[in-house]
Amino acid sequence: MSWRQRIAEEARQSYPHECCGILLGKNAPDGKFEVTEIRALPNRIQGEGRGTHFEADSLFLYQVEREIEGSGLEIVGFYHSHPDYEAIPSREDAENMVPGLVYVIISVTGEGVVDIRSYKNDIKC
Repeated sequence: MSWRQRIAEEARQSYPHECCGILLGKNAPDGKFEVTEIRALPNRIQGEGRGTHFEADSLFLYQVEREIEGSGLEIVGFYHSHPDYEAIPSREDAENMVPGLVYVIISVTGEGVVDIRSYKNDIKC
């Protein structure tokens, strides 16, 4: 199963809540990236807000950074789902994009995954 299939499955299983996670792999100098692993991030938001927002657990992120230190892997980006919404960055998403990282957004409904799109900075790739 490819990493795109795995995050699509995670988005489908998390529905109607947002899922989020880390993309691990390698960045190439030409702006391309390779994802070799994914790590689901616990969503710190509880209650109704889980359907429209996520908040990454910074301690979990720190632990992943320490775990991959020296392995040749790096954090190449993040993914999250948009339940019942398009796979386009929200204003909040766009404001929090870190230059150089990839952001994958999965549009999911009760019927399943509708669309998966990748963005780097504010440009669709």
